[in-house]
Amino acid sequence: MHKTKGWTGLRTAVIALGLLAWSAPRADAAASTAKPSNLLEYSVAGAVGPIGITGDNVVSFVPVQKAVIDPSSNVPLGAFQVAPLPDGQMTTYKNTPFSLTVVPTAFNGTTLTELPITLSGTLNGTLTGAYQSSVQVMFNPLTHNGFSLTSGSSSTLNLLPNDQKLLVPSSAGGITTLEGQIASTGLPTPSPEPSTIALFLSTVGGLGLRKLVRGRRQRAQA
Repeated sequence: MHKTKGWTGLRTAVIALGLLAWSAPRADAAASTAKPSNLLEYSVAGAVGPIGITGDNVVSFVPVQKAVIDPSSNVPLGAFQVAPLPDGQMTTYKNTPFSLTVVPTAFNGTTLTELPITLSGTLNGTLTGAYQSSVQVMFNPLTHNGFSLTSGSSSTLNLLPNDQKLLVPSSAGGITTLEGQIASTGLPTPSPEPSTIALFLSTVGGLGLRKLVRGRRQRAQA
C-alpha cells in the first residue's frame, strides 16, 4: 500500500517535470523573438584641425555610426588614425583642435531628442616618417555630458581615466581607440526571461524528485 502511494507520488513528479521541460523551449522561442532591453543606439562624428599643423595633416578621426550597446558596458567613441609619412618628412601639431560629437539617437527602440554631446581637445607633438611620434591627445574638461535615456532617469557620459593618448602610425595600423562610460540612475531593471524562470523551476523540481526517490529507497532498505 505504501509502495503504491510512493510510486504514485513519483509518477506525478515525473509528469510535472516533463510538462515543465516541454514548456521551456517555447519560453526560449518567445524570448528569442522579443527585442533586447536597455540598449542604446548612438553615433559619433569627429574632425581634426585645421589650424596648428605644420606639414601634411595625417591624423584623421574614424567615426562610429549607428552603434547599439548596453550602456552599462564601455562605450566605443571612435578612433584616431595616423597615416605614416614618407621617410624624411615631418608634421608638427601645436595646440591643434579636434572635436567629437556624440549623438544618442534611441533607447529601447524609443527615439531620443537629446542634444549632442561634444568632446573637444588638442593635439601636440611631431610625427616623423613611418614610425616616430610624440603626438599626444589631450581632452578638455567636459561641460555638457548629461542626458536622459528615459523619463525620470539621468545619465552622464565620461571618458575612461586614460585621457592622454599617444598617436603612433606604426602601432595597431595607426589606430588609437577612444572609450567612455555612462553612469545612469533611474533606469528600469530588466525582468528575468521566461526561459530563466523555467530553468529555475525545473532545477527546484529536480531536487524535490531526487529527495523523494532517496527517501523511498531508504525506507525500502529498512
